[in-house]
Amino acid sequence: MTEKQIKRSDVPAELTWNVNDIFPDDQAFQQGVLNLNNFSKQLSEHKETVVNSAKELLDTTKLLVESEELLGKVYGYAARVNDSDTGDARGNELYNTAMLAVNDWEAAISFYEPSITTLSEEQLKNFIASEPDLKQFEFNLNRIQAQKSHTLTPESEELLAKLQPAIDDAAEISTKLDDTDLKFGTYTNDDGQEVDLTKERVFDLQTNEDQKVREAVSRKMDEAYHGVRNTFAATLRNHVHSQNILAGIRHFDSARQMNLSENDVPESVYDSLIEANHKHLDLLHRYYELRKKVLGLNHMYDYDRHVSLVKGTKLKFTFDEAKAVAKKALKPLGPDYLAHLDDEFDHRWIDAAENEGKRSGGYEDDVYGVHPYILLNWSDTYSSTSTLVHESGHALQSVYTDLAQPSWYSQYPIFIAEIASTLNESLLNDYMVKQYADDPKVSAYLLTQILGDFVGTVYRQTAFAEFEHFIYTADAEGKTLTPDLMSDKFNGLFEQYNGPAVEAPDWDRDTWAYIPHFYYDYYVYQYATSKAIAVSLASDILNQKPGALDRYKEFLSAGASDYPINIVKKAGIDVTKTDYLDQAFDVFEDNLNQLEQKLNEL
Repeated sequence: MTEKQIKRSDVPAELTWNVNDIFPDDQAFQQGVLNLNNFSKQLSEHKETVVNSAKELLDTTKLLVESEELLGKVYGYAARVNDSDTGDARGNELYNTAMLAVNDWEAAISFYEPSITTLSEEQLKNFIASEPDLKQFEFNLNRIQAQKSHTLTPESEELLAKLQPAIDDAAEISTKLDDTDLKFGTYTNDDGQEVDLTKERVFDLQTNEDQKVREAVSRKMDEAYHGVRNTFAATLRNHVHSQNILAGIRHFDSARQMNLSENDVPESVYDSLIEANHKHLDLLHRYYELRKKVLGLNHMYDYDRHVSLVKGTKLKFTFDEAKAVAKKALKPLGPDYLAHLDDEFDHRWIDAAENEGKRSGGYEDDVYGVHPYILLNWSDTYSSTSTLVHESGHALQSVYTDLAQPSWYSQYPIFIAEIASTLNESLLNDYMVKQYADDPKVSAYLLTQILGDFVGTVYRQTAFAEFEHFIYTADAEGKTLTPDLMSDKFNGLFEQYNGPAVEAPDWDRDTWAYIPHFYYDYYVYQYATSKAIAVSLASDILNQKPGALDRYKEFLSAGASDYPINIVKKAGIDVTKTDYLDQAFDVFEDNLNQLEQKLNEL
């Protein structure tokens, strides 16, 4: 792609996702919005009668799931257009139109779950027995009943649904500031050209072999965030406070309990993750001591974490080359998996190129009845190749789920969402290490990437989780989440995690401000648990353990048809125990030993 950010209109079509698979044009989208609004009116008419009989419950439920499928298309179309260029007026208008319809729909269905909780367990069983078609919705109906003590009256739920746009405003403001308004300036590249800095380019340049380059671009990014730290603090404070208020309104002891309760995940899983990381911090400290020694740095900083330990060795792949590598790396998942991957690559499910105003980072979002969509901001690095494989893991989990499950069980919970993506990363890493096993320099480079990925996914995300729980707890205790309070805690955690080898730079840092996942409500810990689970499952598949691949395909196909800890248990992992975490750290230690060996061979 180019040094200077290109405009959306200049991106080749083959590097963009095809939103017309959802709606052929904006006019069809607008008709979809009208149809969704009509569904909302119809649903409202069932407010007083939904649990009057088994047939009425069935009719209302069918209407709800049909409308929710349309909602996914309306939101999916608007969000894809808007994320392509967040500064574009058309995208903003489509997104705002979609969200108004979504909010109206959410308000219209707000009576549904409270009404079901008014039924006794016996009444619900009798309804399902007398109306067999209700059986297909049984898990969802029972899951709703399990939240009875945290469900409000229909009137209160409707009020909260109407307030939801205001509750979500903080996240939206933060995203607009981060992706559209925040500028990092420029830097001069090796050819003497002035190049626009973006978050993705900063991360790429942090792999530059010249520490002065790494320092310069990192300083620029940190200074940009520091300049608007009060705004970021206000948005995050507002979001956290809103979630704590909601937890109290819903009779939870805390926001964490509220967010984990939805998927029946014990809070002990969260605490065990943090404890396990603290127990194994010696390995992280050892890794950073090794990096400092090999790089020959008198002073090593956080922005030195990504540079290769082997000078002159930096794997680069174009987008097309990366797709070919992905197909080879994921071959252990079978021909059916590769066939789905070809669909993804050949039919414009991916928006690859970085352009002005495009949402940063990468993600996957499924539109049931159409196909998944993947957002990337491509650079010709191994990191981008890994991101492609990661997001493809999400996409193909959506494919398998959509083929096996009805729409109401298609949105698999976040707790298991990162397993498929990180398992793909494990398969990529294994493939690449085997390809370059006879080359100590490339092997060392790859092992550095593998270890860095583990650090970023397990250690770093756990530190994020520890910070997130701190800010929620502090707000609940009546403390004001000032920029200084959050920076002191965040930076202190990373000093603890990084150990003595990593020093703080001589400028102010508000790193917490550029982590969008803090608006996702106790989301980040699941990256770490998923990575640990994926390491174990990938090992079983690569070692061709009997039944491992079949169990994994069942896992991919399960969707939201059961609670996530039960789905994972069927795949062979019990997350209520800590064995899977210890196994993951054992793998990290083994890779660290291998890296030290390869470096000694140079």
